Amino acid sequence: MECLKNCCKNFIKKNGKEQETQGAARCTYAERKAELLASSQATFSPEASFHQGQMAEYVSPNSSRRDTLKNRNSKPQSQGPGKTLKPSQQRLSSSMFDLSSPPSHMQRFDSVSSVLSSTPSMMGSIESSLESITLSGDECEPGKVCVRLHYQEALEQVWITLVQCSDLNLPLDGGRLKIGFKGIITIPKPIQFKSSIKEYCQDASFMETFVFALRLQQLRCSALVLRLQTHSPKKRTVAECVLSLRQLGPEDTEHWLDLNPPSKSSVCHSELHLATCFQPVNGRIQVQIHAAQNLPASSSPLTQAFFVKVEMHQLGRVVKKKTRVLKASGGQCQWEETFHFLLSALDHACSLSVKLYSRSSVRRKQCLGQVQLGFDSPVPKTVEQWKDMMAHPEKVVAAWYRLSAS
Repeated sequence: MECLKNCCKNFIKKNGKEQETQGAARCTYAERKAELLASSQATFSPEASFHQGQMAEYVSPNSSRRDTLKNRNSKPQSQGPGKTLKPSQQRLSSSMFDLSSPPSHMQRFDSVSSVLSSTPSMMGSIESSLESITLSGDECEPGKVCVRLHYQEALEQVWITLVQCSDLNLPLDGGRLKIGFKGIITIPKPIQFKSSIKEYCQDASFMETFVFALRLQQLRCSALVLRLQTHSPKKRTVAECVLSLRQLGPEDTEHWLDLNPPSKSSVCHSELHLATCFQPVNGRIQVQIHAAQNLPASSSPLTQAFFVKVEMHQLGRVVKKKTRVLKASGGQCQWEETFHFLLSALDHACSLSVKLYSRSSVRRKQCLGQVQLGFDSPVPKTVEQWKDMMAHPEKVVAAWYRLSAS
């Protein structure tokens, strides 16, 4: 019995010592934790406030979290917009993420739906800012020029009247600027003419008429190129525009042409007559190569021929087809060839690249330019025609396309 009593006493003493040790450890841990919290300045707390404003709180679908936020929001706000924050609430104020915006710029969301409903307004403000940037960029456009055309069939004469300019925007080099136009009719042997030189102003008036004796059929396969030149004192081309003469006839027509900065590379003013058709039943796109006009004349005694290469791009796959090689007659070629491109998937966008090539008798080929067909085409009119084709299956969309640099 005495041995059993001694064992019980020793166990009670040992247990008491362990409880004292644990209590001392808990006390030391609590003191150390309080010390670290008091000295810490960069610990993030989701309930802290940023300076004078309230931090936007995100409410998750979790019911326990929602109840906690409701209970906290139902309590009276002890921190007003004009009161000084406690040290524990200024943990982020001295960090690298210092937010010094006034409280009027902060927004409080009480639910996920309110966050989603605010998204369209934010997107609207972004779009409006982008529109303002675009409009401000339009101020750098050179301007427009008005020209009138008329063809007298009895005399076989074309009348070209240079009327006026509008909204010219040219850089002034510190002195008086003089301007004039150089015109080119792109027939196989180009015809050039020049206007008189005028003092520069935004709405310069010319009212000058130029008459040339040319056959109508020849003119309808060519284009009129107008180049705006400055004379201050050295002559320099600062802008140009191109007008197809395909619709030239006996009636008077007036055209307002946008002036564009001159191209740094040689530009071909040829045009391609193409027709496209979306055929979803067969899972393909049909491309018809009809003709090309306003083709450049050869600058060498070697004979020159032309052909068209078509490429379809979809899902990283490229399919190529090309027409036969033809010699030009009167600055134009007639192919009348049809290609079919099978689509990998009907629900994935595709694009077409149509390139015009010239080839000499020594088999040297040169790309004169290309036409890009698709939703990503740089020409807005081409994009609209592509949308029309895709929105109306089995509809043939035909048009003349001017070549752009490849």
